[in-house]
Amino acid sequence: MNRQPIAAARRAVWQTVLGADAPVERPLANRWPRLAPYAAPVGLLAALAIFLITLTVESEWGLPLPVAVLFAAMTVAPLLALPRRPLLAWRLTVLALLICTFNAPADRSWPWTPPLALGSVAVVAVVVARVDRPVLAWVVLITTVPVLSSVHPANRAPVLLLLGALAIVGDLIRRNRLSRRALAAQTELSEREQERRAVLEERTRIARELHDVVAHHMSLIAVQAETAPYRLTDVPTPAAEEFVAIAASARDALTDMRRLLGVLRSEATGAPTAPQPDLTGLDAMVDAARRAGLPVTLDAEPVADG
Repeated sequence: MNRQPIAAARRAVWQTVLGADAPVERPLANRWPRLAPYAAPVGLLAALAIFLITLTVESEWGLPLPVAVLFAAMTVAPLLALPRRPLLAWRLTVLALLICTFNAPADRSWPWTPPLALGSVAVVAVVVARVDRPVLAWVVLITTVPVLSSVHPANRAPVLLLLGALAIVGDLIRRNRLSRRALAAQTELSEREQERRAVLEERTRIARELHDVVAHHMSLIAVQAETAPYRLTDVPTPAAEEFVAIAASARDALTDMRRLLGVLRSEATGAPTAPQPDLTGLDAMVDAARRAGLPVTLDAEPVADG
């Protein structure tokens, strides 16, 4: 049994906030920063005006003052909840459409006051543009209940057509907002990737420049160490051997730096694939340390083959 329609109905009737896939609306302060300070006062004045107009109409229709005040409050409440709780505003609207009907004069073709009728259209227009399709279907279906039960049969068709048109346009607006949000997220992700690649390329360039500088100094060390016995007179044999060891170490360092630079090059160039030093080079390392004047001894058992 497909539980999606039941889940959508539960969301439409009980859900307090919009779904996770609903487009995130930018705050008024981000859209129109100059108008943001005046939004709350203007909204309250508009709500007060609608309340007084509804109260006047209800009183002219012969309702007692407490009931007229209640109906006027039920007319204004959905509009106050609409900016932050669209689904709650829609539920209050349906409740108002069902309750605020029995007081209409018999000679009127519409059972609701003009503020309630126009406010209901505004609430439905906002809600259908901010809910997904399963919830949208239930919103339209439930909204037709007061239309079919209260509106004169001669006026039902235009109201239902208006409701269907609002649902179609609202769904198109919502899909367009979701597409723009997805495109913005993809663009942001692409920009971050480009920034990351730019940082990596800059690090590679700096590494290459550092390699050139350090390699130059290491080359000078190697050359000076190799030519020292020929440039200096009466160099003792241990000192000459130490110069040779220094030159060999400098050449090894240059080789390691070239290998490191190969890793930082582009993929087309490729990194050197020479094997890393292993235990077979242990004797050579010990000899280099001895030539450098360090007292090193090696105590290792030969490894049997096989």
